Amino acid sequence: MLYLTNDNIASACEQADDFLRKNGANTKEIIRLRITLEETLLRFQEQLSPETKFSLKLGKRFGNFKICLNVPGAMADPFANNESMNNDEDYLRKALVRMGKLPIWRYSHGQNVVLITLSKKRLPQWIKIFASIVAALLFGLLIRQFPDSVRIPVQEDFVAPLTDTYLGFLNAIAAPMIFFSVVLGIYSIGDAATFSVLGKKLVERYLFHLCLLVGLTFAMSFPLISINMGDSQVKGLSVLFDMILDIVPKNLFTPFSSGNTLQILFIATVVGISMINISEKVTYVAALAEQLGNIVNNIMGFIGNLVPLFIFGSLFNIVASGETAVLRNAGIFFFGTLITCFFILAFHTVITCIRMNYSPLDLWKKAFSTFVIGLTTASSSAALADDLKTCTEKFKISPKLANFAVPFGQIVFKPSNAVMYYFAAMSVAKNADISISLSWLITLLIMCIVLSSSTPPVTGGSTASFSILFVQFGLPLESLPVILAINAILNYFRTATSLFSQQCVLLSTAKKLDMIEKELEPGKQG
Repeated sequence: MLYLTNDNIASACEQADDFLRKNGANTKEIIRLRITLEETLLRFQEQLSPETKFSLKLGKRFGNFKICLNVPGAMADPFANNESMNNDEDYLRKALVRMGKLPIWRYSHGQNVVLITLSKKRLPQWIKIFASIVAALLFGLLIRQFPDSVRIPVQEDFVAPLTDTYLGFLNAIAAPMIFFSVVLGIYSIGDAATFSVLGKKLVERYLFHLCLLVGLTFAMSFPLISINMGDSQVKGLSVLFDMILDIVPKNLFTPFSSGNTLQILFIATVVGISMINISEKVTYVAALAEQLGNIVNNIMGFIGNLVPLFIFGSLFNIVASGETAVLRNAGIFFFGTLITCFFILAFHTVITCIRMNYSPLDLWKKAFSTFVIGLTTASSSAALADDLKTCTEKFKISPKLANFAVPFGQIVFKPSNAVMYYFAAMSVAKNADISISLSWLITLLIMCIVLSSSTPPVTGGSTASFSILFVQFGLPLESLPVILAINAILNYFRTATSLFSQQCVLLSTAKKLDMIEKELEPGKQG
Protein backbone atom coordinates (compact mmCIF):
# COMPACT_ATOMS: atom_id res chain seq x y z
CA MET A 1 0.00 0.00 0.00
CA LEU A 2 1.28 3.46 -0.93
CA TYR A 3 0.32 6.94 0.23
CA LEU A 4 -1.48 9.25 -2.20
CA THR A 5 1.50 11.52 -2.69
CA ASN A 6 2.37 13.05 -6.06
CA ASP A 7 5.51 10.90 -6.32
CA ASN A 8 3.60 7.68 -5.63
CA ILE A 9 0.89 8.65 -8.11
CA ALA A 10 3.52 9.22 -10.80
CA SER A 11 5.18 5.91 -9.91
CA ALA A 12 1.85 4.01 -10.15
CA CYS A 13 1.13 5.52 -13.58
CA GLU A 14 4.61 4.56 -14.76
CA GLN A 15 4.09 1.01 -13.47
CA ALA A 16 0.81 0.68 -15.38
CA ASP A 17 2.41 2.16 -18.50
CA ASP A 18 5.30 -0.36 -18.41
CA PHE A 19 2.95 -3.30 -17.85
CA LEU A 20 0.74 -2.40 -20.80
CA ARG A 21 3.63 -1.72 -23.18
CA LYS A 22 5.33 -5.02 -22.33
CA ASN A 23 2.08 -6.89 -23.02
CA GLY A 24 1.45 -5.28 -26.42
CA ALA A 25 -1.38 -2.85 -25.67
CA ASN A 26 -2.29 -0.17 -28.20
CA THR A 27 -0.12 2.95 -27.75
CA LYS A 28 -3.04 5.38 -28.07
CA GLU A 29 -5.05 3.44 -25.48
CA ILE A 30 -2.04 3.35 -23.12
CA ILE A 31 -1.82 7.15 -23.20
CA ARG A 32 -5.56 7.48 -22.58
CA LEU A 33 -5.44 5.02 -19.71
CA ARG A 34 -2.43 6.68 -18.09
CA ILE A 35 -4.15 10.08 -18.13
CA THR A 36 -7.33 8.50 -16.70
CA LEU A 37 -5.42 6.73 -13.93
CA GLU A 38 -3.48 9.86 -12.98
CA GLU A 39 -6.61 12.00 -12.88
CA THR A 40 -8.45 9.38 -10.81
CA LEU A 41 -5.67 9.21 -8.21
CA LEU A 42 -5.42 13.00 -8.03
CA ARG A 43 -9.18 13.23 -7.42
CA PHE A 44 -8.90 10.70 -4.59
CA GLN A 45 -6.03 12.77 -3.19
CA GLU A 46 -8.21 15.90 -3.34
CA GLN A 47 -11.35 14.30 -1.89
CA LEU A 48 -9.56 12.33 0.85
CA SER A 49 -5.98 13.31 1.72
CA PRO A 50 -2.35 12.61 0.70
CA GLU A 51 -2.07 10.43 3.82
CA THR A 52 -4.65 8.01 2.41
CA LYS A 53 -3.18 4.73 1.17
CA PHE A 54 -3.91 2.99 -2.14
CA SER A 55 -2.95 -0.19 -3.97
CA LEU A 56 -2.77 -1.00 -7.68
CA LYS A 57 -3.31 -4.45 -9.19
CA LEU A 58 -2.40 -5.16 -12.82
CA GLY A 59 -3.44 -8.28 -14.69
CA LYS A 60 -5.12 -9.89 -17.68
CA ARG A 61 -8.42 -11.70 -17.92
CA PHE A 62 -9.94 -13.25 -21.04
CA GLY A 63 -7.48 -11.37 -23.22
CA ASN A 64 -8.30 -7.96 -21.69
CA PHE A 65 -6.10 -5.86 -19.43
CA LYS A 66 -7.57 -5.23 -15.99
CA ILE A 67 -6.32 -2.45 -13.71
CA CYS A 68 -7.87 -2.45 -10.25
CA LEU A 69 -7.33 0.50 -7.91
CA ASN A 70 -8.21 0.10 -4.21
CA VAL A 71 -8.44 3.13 -1.89
CA PRO A 72 -9.53 2.32 1.70
CA GLY A 73 -11.37 4.98 3.67
CA ALA A 74 -14.48 7.11 3.33
CA MET A 75 -16.68 6.81 0.26
CA ALA A 76 -15.40 9.08 -2.53
CA ASP A 77 -16.56 8.84 -6.14
CA PRO A 78 -13.72 10.31 -8.24
CA PHE A 79 -15.97 10.62 -11.30
CA ALA A 80 -18.82 12.54 -9.65
CA ASN A 81 -17.95 16.17 -10.10
CA ASN A 82 -20.55 17.03 -7.51
CA GLU A 83 -21.89 20.53 -8.01
CA SER A 84 -20.35 21.25 -11.38
CA MET A 85 -21.69 18.14 -13.09
CA ASN A 86 -25.13 18.73 -14.57
CA ASN A 87 -27.63 16.04 -15.56
CA ASP A 88 -26.55 16.02 -19.20
CA GLU A 89 -22.91 15.44 -18.25
CA ASP A 90 -23.99 12.72 -15.82
CA TYR A 91 -25.92 10.97 -18.62
CA LEU A 92 -22.83 11.23 -20.85
CA ARG A 93 -20.67 9.73 -18.09
CA LYS A 94 -23.06 6.78 -17.65
CA ALA A 95 -23.17 6.20 -21.40
CA LEU A 96 -19.36 6.24 -21.58
CA VAL A 97 -19.16 3.71 -18.73
CA ARG A 98 -21.55 1.40 -20.61
CA MET A 99 -19.49 1.71 -23.78
CA GLY A 100 -16.33 0.83 -21.87
CA LYS A 101 -14.82 4.30 -22.30
CA LEU A 102 -14.71 5.20 -18.60
CA PRO A 103 -13.66 3.25 -15.48
CA ILE A 104 -16.21 1.69 -13.15
CA TRP A 105 -16.27 2.86 -9.51
CA ARG A 106 -17.91 1.16 -6.55
CA TYR A 107 -17.68 1.37 -2.75
CA SER A 108 -17.52 -1.99 -0.98
CA HIS A 109 -16.48 -3.03 2.54
CA GLY A 110 -14.86 0.31 3.35
CA GLN A 111 -12.91 0.52 0.10
CA ASN A 112 -13.24 2.63 -3.01
CA VAL A 113 -12.67 0.29 -5.94
CA VAL A 114 -11.99 1.53 -9.48
CA LEU A 115 -11.83 -0.97 -12.34
CA ILE A 116 -10.27 0.06 -15.64
CA THR A 117 -10.53 -2.33 -18.59
CA LEU A 118 -8.42 -2.12 -21.73
CA SER A 119 -8.92 -4.46 -24.64
CA LYS A 120 -5.91 -6.26 -26.02
CA LYS A 121 -4.87 -5.68 -29.62
CA ARG A 122 -6.89 -8.01 -31.79
CA LEU A 123 -7.32 -8.70 -35.44
CA PRO A 124 -10.40 -6.97 -36.91
CA GLN A 125 -13.46 -9.20 -36.83
CA TRP A 126 -13.86 -9.09 -40.61
CA ILE A 127 -10.39 -10.61 -41.10
CA LYS A 128 -11.25 -13.49 -38.76
CA ILE A 129 -14.56 -14.07 -40.53
CA PHE A 130 -12.94 -13.92 -43.97
CA ALA A 131 -10.37 -16.49 -42.82
CA SER A 132 -13.13 -18.71 -41.43
CA ILE A 133 -15.02 -18.55 -44.75
CA VAL A 134 -11.92 -19.50 -46.76
CA ALA A 135 -11.08 -22.30 -44.33
CA ALA A 136 -14.67 -23.61 -44.42
CA LEU A 137 -14.63 -23.70 -48.23
CA LEU A 138 -11.29 -25.50 -48.37
CA PHE A 139 -12.01 -28.07 -45.67
CA GLY A 140 -15.58 -28.56 -46.89
CA LEU A 141 -14.40 -29.33 -50.42
CA LEU A 142 -11.63 -31.53 -49.03
CA ILE A 143 -13.91 -33.71 -46.88
CA ARG A 144 -16.23 -34.27 -49.83
CA GLN A 145 -13.44 -36.37 -51.32
CA PHE A 146 -13.80 -38.83 -48.42
CA PRO A 147 -16.44 -41.58 -48.32
CA ASP A 148 -19.76 -40.97 -46.55
CA SER A 149 -18.68 -43.26 -43.73
CA VAL A 150 -16.09 -40.61 -42.81
CA ARG A 151 -17.81 -37.38 -43.91
CA ILE A 152 -21.24 -37.89 -42.31
CA PRO A 153 -19.97 -38.69 -38.77
CA VAL A 154 -17.73 -35.60 -38.85
CA GLN A 155 -20.68 -33.41 -39.86
CA GLU A 156 -23.46 -34.92 -37.77
CA ASP A 157 -21.60 -36.16 -34.67
CA PHE A 158 -19.06 -33.37 -34.23
CA VAL A 159 -19.59 -30.13 -36.18
CA ALA A 160 -23.42 -29.94 -36.10
CA PRO A 161 -23.72 -30.44 -32.29
CA LEU A 162 -21.18 -27.66 -31.73
CA THR A 163 -23.00 -25.16 -33.96
CA ASP A 164 -26.36 -26.13 -32.43
CA THR A 165 -24.96 -25.59 -28.93
CA TYR A 166 -23.64 -22.18 -29.96
CA LEU A 167 -27.05 -21.16 -31.33
CA GLY A 168 -28.78 -22.38 -28.18
CA PHE A 169 -26.44 -20.38 -25.96
CA LEU A 170 -26.83 -17.32 -28.20
CA ASN A 171 -30.63 -17.49 -28.03
CA ALA A 172 -30.51 -17.94 -24.25
CA ILE A 173 -28.49 -14.74 -23.74
CA ALA A 174 -30.13 -12.65 -26.48
CA ALA A 175 -33.46 -12.19 -24.67
CA PRO A 176 -32.06 -10.88 -21.35
CA MET A 177 -29.58 -8.68 -23.26
CA ILE A 178 -32.41 -6.91 -25.09
CA PHE A 179 -34.47 -6.73 -21.88
CA PHE A 180 -31.77 -5.02 -19.80
CA SER A 181 -30.79 -2.77 -22.70
CA VAL A 182 -34.33 -1.41 -23.03
CA VAL A 183 -34.92 -1.10 -19.26
CA LEU A 184 -31.65 0.73 -18.62
CA GLY A 185 -32.06 2.88 -21.71
CA ILE A 186 -35.48 4.11 -20.58
CA TYR A 187 -34.38 4.56 -16.97
CA SER A 188 -31.26 6.51 -17.96
CA ILE A 189 -33.34 8.90 -20.03
CA GLY A 190 -35.61 9.45 -17.06
CA ASP A 191 -32.62 10.45 -14.92
CA ALA A 192 -32.03 13.53 -17.09
CA ALA A 193 -33.98 16.51 -15.75
CA THR A 194 -34.07 18.00 -19.23
CA PHE A 195 -35.75 14.97 -20.77
CA SER A 196 -39.15 16.62 -20.76
CA VAL A 197 -37.85 19.15 -23.31
CA LEU A 198 -34.75 17.78 -25.00
CA GLY A 199 -35.32 14.04 -24.64
CA LYS A 200 -38.90 14.16 -25.86
CA LYS A 201 -37.95 16.18 -28.92
CA LEU A 202 -35.01 13.86 -29.70
CA VAL A 203 -37.09 10.71 -29.35
CA GLU A 204 -39.73 12.17 -31.64
CA ARG A 205 -37.18 13.17 -34.30
CA TYR A 206 -35.21 9.93 -34.14
CA LEU A 207 -38.34 7.79 -34.25
CA PHE A 208 -39.84 9.81 -37.09
CA HIS A 209 -36.71 9.52 -39.24
CA LEU A 210 -36.34 5.84 -38.41
CA CYS A 211 -39.92 5.06 -39.42
CA LEU A 212 -39.63 7.24 -42.52
CA LEU A 213 -36.44 5.53 -43.72
CA VAL A 214 -37.80 2.04 -43.06
CA GLY A 215 -40.98 2.97 -44.92
CA LEU A 216 -38.99 4.32 -47.88
CA THR A 217 -36.90 1.14 -47.89
CA PHE A 218 -40.06 -0.94 -48.06
CA ALA A 219 -41.43 1.26 -50.86
CA MET A 220 -38.23 0.88 -52.91
CA SER A 221 -38.18 -2.89 -52.47
CA PHE A 222 -41.93 -3.38 -52.96
CA PRO A 223 -41.62 -4.51 -56.64
CA LEU A 224 -39.48 -7.44 -55.44
CA ILE A 225 -42.00 -8.60 -52.81
CA SER A 226 -44.86 -11.01 -53.36
CA ILE A 227 -47.40 -10.49 -50.60
CA ASN A 228 -49.90 -13.24 -49.86
CA MET A 229 -53.11 -11.44 -48.93
CA GLY A 230 -54.83 -14.67 -47.91
CA ASP A 231 -58.59 -15.12 -48.18
CA SER A 232 -59.35 -11.46 -47.62
CA GLN A 233 -57.93 -8.20 -46.38
CA VAL A 234 -60.31 -8.38 -43.41
CA LYS A 235 -58.75 -11.68 -42.34
CA GLY A 236 -55.28 -10.18 -42.69
CA LEU A 237 -56.24 -7.24 -40.50
CA SER A 238 -57.76 -9.64 -37.97
CA VAL A 239 -54.47 -11.53 -37.78
CA LEU A 240 -52.65 -8.24 -37.31
CA PHE A 241 -55.02 -7.23 -34.51
CA ASP A 242 -54.48 -10.58 -32.78
CA MET A 243 -50.72 -10.07 -33.10
CA ILE A 244 -50.98 -6.67 -31.38
CA LEU A 245 -53.00 -8.17 -28.52
CA ASP A 246 -50.48 -11.01 -28.24
CA ILE A 247 -47.75 -8.48 -27.38
CA VAL A 248 -49.18 -8.39 -23.85
CA PRO A 249 -47.94 -11.60 -22.16
CA LYS A 250 -50.08 -13.76 -19.91
CA ASN A 251 -47.24 -14.08 -17.40
CA LEU A 252 -43.70 -12.74 -16.92
CA PHE A 253 -41.84 -15.99 -17.60
CA THR A 254 -43.25 -17.41 -20.83
CA PRO A 255 -41.83 -14.65 -23.10
CA PHE A 256 -38.28 -15.48 -21.99
CA SER A 257 -38.71 -19.25 -22.22
CA SER A 258 -40.40 -19.08 -25.64
CA GLY A 259 -38.23 -16.28 -27.01
CA ASN A 260 -41.19 -13.99 -27.85
CA THR A 261 -39.26 -10.78 -28.52
CA LEU A 262 -42.26 -8.45 -28.76
CA GLN A 263 -43.52 -9.58 -25.37
CA ILE A 264 -40.04 -9.18 -23.85
CA LEU A 265 -39.84 -5.64 -25.24
CA PHE A 266 -43.30 -4.87 -23.85
CA ILE A 267 -42.28 -6.04 -20.37
CA ALA A 268 -39.00 -4.11 -20.55
CA THR A 269 -40.78 -0.93 -21.60
CA VAL A 270 -43.33 -1.21 -18.77
CA VAL A 271 -40.57 -1.90 -16.23
CA GLY A 272 -38.43 0.99 -17.48
CA ILE A 273 -41.30 3.50 -17.38
CA SER A 274 -42.36 2.29 -13.93
CA MET A 275 -38.81 2.76 -12.65
CA ILE A 276 -38.83 6.35 -13.95
CA ASN A 277 -42.08 7.10 -12.10
CA ILE A 278 -40.65 5.92 -8.77
CA SER A 279 -36.97 6.56 -9.49
CA GLU A 280 -36.14 7.65 -5.92
CA LYS A 281 -37.43 4.34 -4.55
CA VAL A 282 -35.63 2.00 -6.97
CA THR A 283 -32.03 3.20 -6.89
CA TYR A 284 -30.80 -0.18 -5.64
CA VAL A 285 -32.92 -2.00 -8.21
CA ALA A 286 -31.51 0.23 -10.95
CA ALA A 287 -27.96 -0.45 -9.78
CA LEU A 288 -28.66 -4.20 -9.74
CA ALA A 289 -30.18 -4.03 -13.24
CA GLU A 290 -27.14 -2.14 -14.50
CA GLN A 291 -24.79 -4.73 -13.01
CA LEU A 292 -26.81 -7.63 -14.44
CA GLY A 293 -26.86 -5.85 -17.79
CA ASN A 294 -23.08 -5.52 -17.68
CA ILE A 295 -22.77 -9.24 -16.94
CA VAL A 296 -25.08 -10.18 -19.83
CA ASN A 297 -23.26 -7.81 -22.21
CA ASN A 298 -19.93 -9.29 -21.17
CA ILE A 299 -21.23 -12.80 -21.89
CA MET A 300 -22.58 -11.60 -25.24
CA GLY A 301 -19.16 -10.13 -26.02
CA PHE A 302 -17.64 -13.56 -25.46
CA ILE A 303 -20.29 -15.14 -27.70
CA GLY A 304 -19.66 -12.50 -30.34
CA ASN A 305 -15.96 -13.32 -30.39
CA LEU A 306 -16.87 -16.91 -31.29
CA VAL A 307 -18.83 -15.89 -34.40
CA PRO A 308 -15.94 -16.75 -36.79
CA LEU A 309 -15.85 -20.32 -35.40
CA PHE A 310 -19.63 -20.62 -35.74
CA ILE A 311 -19.45 -19.40 -39.35
CA PHE A 312 -16.65 -21.88 -40.07
CA GLY A 313 -18.60 -24.83 -38.68
CA SER A 314 -21.87 -23.90 -40.39
CA LEU A 315 -20.36 -23.16 -43.81
CA PHE A 316 -18.21 -26.27 -43.54
CA ASN A 317 -21.35 -28.38 -43.17
CA ILE A 318 -23.05 -26.55 -46.05
CA VAL A 319 -20.14 -27.10 -48.43
CA ALA A 320 -19.46 -30.64 -47.24
CA SER A 321 -23.06 -31.70 -47.81
CA GLY A 322 -23.36 -29.84 -51.11
CA GLU A 323 -26.56 -28.14 -49.93
CA THR A 324 -25.66 -24.65 -51.13
CA ALA A 325 -29.26 -23.51 -51.64
CA VAL A 326 -28.97 -21.30 -48.52
CA LEU A 327 -26.45 -19.17 -50.42
CA ARG A 328 -29.07 -18.12 -52.95
CA ASN A 329 -30.46 -14.61 -52.64
CA ALA A 330 -27.57 -13.60 -50.34
CA GLY A 331 -27.02 -10.86 -52.90
CA ILE A 332 -30.41 -9.36 -51.98
CA PHE A 333 -29.18 -8.88 -48.42
CA PHE A 334 -25.79 -7.48 -49.40
CA PHE A 335 -26.70 -5.17 -52.26
CA GLY A 336 -30.08 -4.21 -50.78
CA THR A 337 -28.44 -3.03 -47.55
CA LEU A 338 -25.52 -1.36 -49.33
CA ILE A 339 -27.64 0.54 -51.85
CA THR A 340 -30.10 1.66 -49.18
CA CYS A 341 -27.23 2.95 -47.01
CA PHE A 342 -26.12 5.12 -49.94
CA PHE A 343 -29.72 6.30 -50.23
CA ILE A 344 -29.81 7.17 -46.50
CA LEU A 345 -26.62 9.23 -46.86
CA ALA A 346 -28.03 11.08 -49.88
CA PHE A 347 -31.40 11.60 -48.16
CA HIS A 348 -29.90 13.15 -45.03
CA THR A 349 -27.45 15.23 -47.05
CA VAL A 350 -30.23 16.81 -49.11
CA ILE A 351 -32.64 17.32 -46.19
CA THR A 352 -29.96 18.77 -43.90
CA CYS A 353 -28.56 21.11 -46.54
CA ILE A 354 -32.06 22.46 -47.22
CA ARG A 355 -32.93 22.90 -43.54
CA MET A 356 -29.58 24.33 -42.47
CA ASN A 357 -28.69 26.30 -45.61
CA TYR A 358 -25.44 24.31 -45.95
CA SER A 359 -23.74 23.31 -49.16
CA PRO A 360 -23.21 19.52 -49.44
CA LEU A 361 -19.44 20.09 -49.49
CA ASP A 362 -19.52 22.14 -46.30
CA LEU A 363 -21.70 19.58 -44.53
CA TRP A 364 -19.44 16.69 -45.46
CA LYS A 365 -16.26 18.60 -44.59
CA LYS A 366 -17.54 18.98 -41.04
CA ALA A 367 -18.89 15.43 -40.67
CA PHE A 368 -16.14 13.63 -42.57
CA SER A 369 -13.79 12.84 -39.66
CA THR A 370 -16.50 11.04 -37.67
CA PHE A 371 -17.66 9.24 -40.82
CA VAL A 372 -14.12 7.97 -41.50
CA ILE A 373 -13.67 6.70 -37.94
CA GLY A 374 -16.91 4.73 -38.23
CA LEU A 375 -15.91 3.48 -41.68
CA THR A 376 -12.51 2.23 -40.54
CA THR A 377 -13.38 0.87 -37.08
CA ALA A 378 -17.05 -0.22 -37.40
CA SER A 379 -17.42 1.11 -33.86
CA SER A 380 -19.71 3.96 -32.82
CA SER A 381 -18.08 4.09 -29.38
CA ALA A 382 -14.65 4.58 -31.01
CA ALA A 383 -16.09 7.59 -32.84
CA LEU A 384 -17.85 9.04 -29.78
CA ALA A 385 -15.16 11.57 -28.84
CA ASP A 386 -14.87 12.89 -32.39
CA ASP A 387 -18.65 12.85 -32.76
CA LEU A 388 -19.00 15.10 -29.72
CA LYS A 389 -16.22 17.39 -30.96
CA THR A 390 -17.80 17.66 -34.41
CA CYS A 391 -21.23 18.50 -33.02
CA THR A 392 -20.03 21.10 -30.49
CA GLU A 393 -17.07 22.69 -32.31
CA LYS A 394 -17.84 22.33 -36.01
CA PHE A 395 -21.63 22.41 -36.03
CA LYS A 396 -21.70 24.70 -32.96
CA ILE A 397 -24.43 22.71 -31.22
CA SER A 398 -24.84 23.62 -27.56
CA PRO A 399 -22.91 21.18 -25.29
CA LYS A 400 -26.03 21.06 -23.11
CA LEU A 401 -27.78 19.27 -25.96
CA ALA A 402 -24.81 17.43 -27.49
CA ASN A 403 -23.60 15.82 -24.25
CA PHE A 404 -26.96 14.12 -23.90
CA ALA A 405 -27.99 13.64 -27.53
CA VAL A 406 -24.79 12.20 -29.03
CA PRO A 407 -24.44 9.09 -26.80
CA PHE A 408 -28.22 8.72 -26.72
CA GLY A 409 -28.39 8.90 -30.53
CA GLN A 410 -25.58 6.40 -31.01
CA ILE A 411 -27.52 3.89 -28.94
CA VAL A 412 -31.08 4.33 -30.23
CA PHE A 413 -30.78 5.82 -33.72
CA LYS A 414 -29.24 3.30 -36.11
CA PRO A 415 -31.23 3.49 -39.37
CA SER A 416 -28.75 1.36 -41.29
CA ASN A 417 -29.29 -1.46 -38.78
CA ALA A 418 -33.05 -1.33 -39.34
CA VAL A 419 -32.49 -1.59 -43.09
CA MET A 420 -30.06 -4.47 -42.58
CA TYR A 421 -32.57 -6.51 -40.53
CA TYR A 422 -35.24 -5.88 -43.15
CA PHE A 423 -33.19 -7.15 -46.09
CA ALA A 424 -31.82 -10.07 -44.05
CA ALA A 425 -35.33 -11.30 -43.24
CA MET A 426 -36.64 -10.71 -46.77
CA SER A 427 -33.73 -12.49 -48.48
CA VAL A 428 -33.91 -15.53 -46.19
CA ALA A 429 -37.72 -15.69 -46.43
CA LYS A 430 -37.53 -15.59 -50.22
CA ASN A 431 -34.87 -18.28 -50.30
CA ALA A 432 -36.90 -20.52 -47.96
CA ASP A 433 -40.17 -19.90 -49.88
CA ILE A 434 -41.83 -18.49 -46.76
CA SER A 435 -45.22 -16.98 -47.49
CA ILE A 436 -45.17 -13.24 -46.75
CA SER A 437 -48.55 -12.08 -45.46
CA LEU A 438 -49.57 -8.52 -44.72
CA SER A 439 -49.42 -9.08 -40.95
CA TRP A 440 -46.00 -10.80 -41.29
CA LEU A 441 -44.66 -7.82 -43.24
CA ILE A 442 -46.01 -5.17 -40.84
CA THR A 443 -44.61 -7.12 -37.90
CA LEU A 444 -41.23 -7.27 -39.65
CA LEU A 445 -41.15 -3.51 -40.22
CA ILE A 446 -41.98 -2.88 -36.56
CA MET A 447 -39.41 -5.42 -35.41
CA CYS A 448 -36.68 -3.85 -37.56
CA ILE A 449 -37.28 -0.48 -35.95
CA VAL A 450 -37.38 -1.93 -32.43
CA LEU A 451 -34.28 -4.11 -32.84
CA SER A 452 -32.24 -1.29 -34.34
CA SER A 453 -33.02 0.89 -31.31
CA SER A 454 -32.72 -1.74 -28.58
CA THR A 455 -29.52 -3.50 -29.63
CA PRO A 456 -26.73 -2.31 -27.30
CA PRO A 457 -23.42 -1.19 -28.87
CA VAL A 458 -21.42 -4.19 -27.63
CA THR A 459 -19.61 -7.04 -29.32
CA GLY A 460 -22.15 -9.64 -30.35
CA GLY A 461 -25.09 -7.23 -30.09
CA SER A 462 -26.11 -7.49 -33.75
CA THR A 463 -25.48 -11.25 -33.69
CA ALA A 464 -28.02 -11.59 -30.89
CA SER A 465 -30.50 -9.39 -32.76
CA PHE A 466 -30.21 -11.56 -35.87
CA SER A 467 -30.86 -14.62 -33.72
CA ILE A 468 -33.98 -12.95 -32.27
CA LEU A 469 -35.14 -11.98 -35.76
CA PHE A 470 -34.77 -15.53 -37.10
CA VAL A 471 -36.58 -17.11 -34.15
CA GLN A 472 -39.41 -14.54 -34.15
CA PHE A 473 -40.21 -15.05 -37.85
CA GLY A 474 -39.46 -18.75 -38.14
CA LEU A 475 -36.54 -18.22 -40.54
CA PRO A 476 -34.27 -21.25 -41.10
CA LEU A 477 -31.26 -21.00 -38.81
CA GLU A 478 -28.96 -22.63 -41.37
CA SER A 479 -29.02 -19.30 -43.22
CA LEU A 480 -27.79 -17.38 -40.17
CA PRO A 481 -24.03 -17.94 -40.70
CA VAL A 482 -24.30 -16.62 -44.26
CA ILE A 483 -26.05 -13.48 -42.99
CA LEU A 484 -23.46 -13.01 -40.22
CA ALA A 485 -20.58 -13.38 -42.68
CA ILE A 486 -22.02 -10.75 -45.02
CA ASN A 487 -22.85 -8.50 -42.05
CA ALA A 488 -19.17 -8.46 -41.08
CA ILE A 489 -18.42 -6.82 -44.43
CA LEU A 490 -21.34 -4.39 -44.26
CA ASN A 491 -20.71 -3.45 -40.64
CA TYR A 492 -18.14 -0.76 -41.46
CA PHE A 493 -20.27 1.16 -43.94
CA ARG A 494 -23.41 0.69 -41.82
CA THR A 495 -21.72 2.22 -38.77
CA ALA A 496 -20.50 5.23 -40.74
CA THR A 497 -23.94 5.72 -42.28
CA SER A 498 -25.71 5.72 -38.91
CA LEU A 499 -23.18 8.15 -37.41
CA PHE A 500 -23.68 10.63 -40.26
CA SER A 501 -27.47 10.27 -40.03
CA GLN A 502 -27.40 10.86 -36.29
CA GLN A 503 -25.39 14.07 -36.74
CA CYS A 504 -27.79 15.36 -39.39
CA VAL A 505 -30.90 14.71 -37.29
CA LEU A 506 -29.26 16.25 -34.23
CA LEU A 507 -28.23 19.31 -36.22
CA SER A 508 -31.77 19.99 -37.45
CA THR A 509 -33.14 19.31 -33.95
CA ALA A 510 -30.67 21.80 -32.44
CA LYS A 511 -31.83 24.45 -34.90
CA LYS A 512 -35.47 23.78 -34.04
CA LEU A 513 -34.65 24.09 -30.33
CA ASP A 514 -32.59 27.25 -30.98
CA MET A 515 -29.46 25.57 -29.57
CA ILE A 516 -26.95 26.59 -32.26
CA GLU A 517 -24.74 29.64 -31.90
CA LYS A 518 -26.57 32.22 -33.98
CA GLU A 519 -23.58 34.13 -35.22
CA LEU A 520 -22.04 30.99 -36.67
CA GLU A 521 -25.19 29.40 -38.01
CA PRO A 522 -24.94 28.83 -41.80
CA GLY A 523 -26.52 31.48 -43.96
CA LYS A 524 -26.43 34.08 -41.16
CA GLN A 525 -22.80 34.97 -41.20
CA GLY A 526 -21.91 38.48 -42.09
